[in-house]
Amino acid sequence: MTKGHLFLQVLSLFTLLLLNSCGTVQNIAVGTTGSLMYEATKGLETQGNWENFKDGTLANLTLIDGLLHLKPSDSELLVTAIKGYTGYAFAVNETLFLKDYYQDKIKSENKNQAIYNYAKAFGYGLRFLESEGISWDTLVRSQNQDGGVVEVLDNHLSKNMLNYEGVLFAAQALGGMINLEKTDMTLVANLPIVKGMFDWVCANEPTINFGTCKIFYGTYEAARPKMLGGNPEKGKEIFLELIAEQPNNWLARVAFIQYYIIPMLEEDDYKSQKYFMETALRKHYKELLGKPNRPIEKDFSEPRLRLYQSLAIKRYEIIKKFEEDLF
Repeated sequence: MTKGHLFLQVLSLFTLLLLNSCGTVQNIAVGTTGSLMYEATKGLETQGNWENFKDGTLANLTLIDGLLHLKPSDSELLVTAIKGYTGYAFAVNETLFLKDYYQDKIKSENKNQAIYNYAKAFGYGLRFLESEGISWDTLVRSQNQDGGVVEVLDNHLSKNMLNYEGVLFAAQALGGMINLEKTDMTLVANLPIVKGMFDWVCANEPTINFGTCKIFYGTYEAARPKMLGGNPEKGKEIFLELIAEQPNNWLARVAFIQYYIIPMLEEDDYKSQKYFMETALRKHYKELLGKPNRPIEKDFSEPRLRLYQSLAIKRYEIIKKFEEDLF
């Protein structure tokens, strides 16, 4: 069954419920749909065509908004919404914003849309945490207490993938907002909360989503000035470790380029990663052609990496376009 057919069936179910179901039956049906939608996000990760992901995702997220209106505290729907809006902001809005950023555009609708979608994701993240007894005030106060954010999460959340993803993508949403609004010092002050949320997830599931933890920690070290506690060389080391561990996650290489190599003006490192990415680019488009009887490259042995790979290609193409201005 294709992604489109799956969501058409879900939409039909949603409409039928609105028209015909009583409250109890409706909640049961929406709960069942929530499980389906959450599991379906794994299928979206197999999407190797970035353009299809860009064009097809928001309609599905709007459907999830509607389902959450019927059942506001459904944990699987909430995590699906957090993951979906954060993923779209990062994979689509921020990627398109790169063009504006490298052109020094003062105003960018792509940046605005990234912030809007991160904010929506984090709003769902707060609702998810509140359903587990964790308020925003509790997280803020925990920064001045022994154990901090990690202990708060330990005390309230079971250790399972649903909770890990809910916390991880909520943290990424808040971190994304901070990264895009660095002049808002009130917002920037929440960075320790973001790190605490990542620390909790990554201590329990360090390889979640093929290296998201190390991409965060590499960026966290590389993007902060040394006077503010950053350590670019440590960031580089983390990125290189991840590239060795996850060679088929091309996003690790592009994150290394974007968050370390370009700010540090390391042209030799860029040439090295460019050599790899040029080969990856050719493999990517050859795979999209889908010719029958073609041998499957080992790069594509993990289907869920295809979205990460397609995002990496899209960002690399943008960076390549501006490389003469960047180095």
